[in-house]
Amino acid sequence: MAIVVGVVAVFGSVCPAAAQNFPPDPLAVRMPDDATGVDVKAVVAIAIRMGVPVGFEELGALADRVKGPFLLTNRSEKRIVSVRPTLVDARGVTLREALDAVVVRNRRYAWKEFDGVVVVRPAAAWRDPSHPLLTLIDQLNATVRVRARSHWILERSSSLVLLDRGRAVEVVEPVLRVVDEAGEETIALPGR
Repeated sequence: MAIVVGVVAVFGSVCPAAAQNFPPDPLAVRMPDDATGVDVKAVVAIAIRMGVPVGFEELGALADRVKGPFLLTNRSEKRIVSVRPTLVDARGVTLREALDAVVVRNRRYAWKEFDGVVVVRPAAAWRDPSHPLLTLIDQLNATVRVRARSHWILERSSSLVLLDRGRAVEVVEPVLRVVDEAGEETIALPGR
């Protein structure tokens, strides 16, 4: 009898609907009144704020590099010209409609839904058979599905490494994190 109670307690605690306390179709959730002038990242941030289980991979997240060395006192950066997608007014529409609208305007991203977890990634990443997330995406989504108000994110992290004589280098590397109400944990990417 104790074994049956233990098994029920363990498997009962991994119930996605109870753990996330979110509707079965998070894509049907309506966007709030402040969802004006949004792009892909803003829609993802709003979904996270609303407690939708989300996974997000930033464009260029895997592009690690070392930049420098340069002098800290005489550092002049060249401005990078970027293409800004047209922003969307997503007030009152469903999350599905908001995601569809922002990826139409920024075709570098695509989104999919996996058993209640909304995942937004660069379109090229979905097609890359050697992408390191391919070995992790199911586990990440399963984790997000059972943790209250959680999400995973793969993004670039930049840090400055000080050298001698006032010089430094900037190190940019990918960071994969799972974030929930209790905090965050960093996950190692395979092959890195």
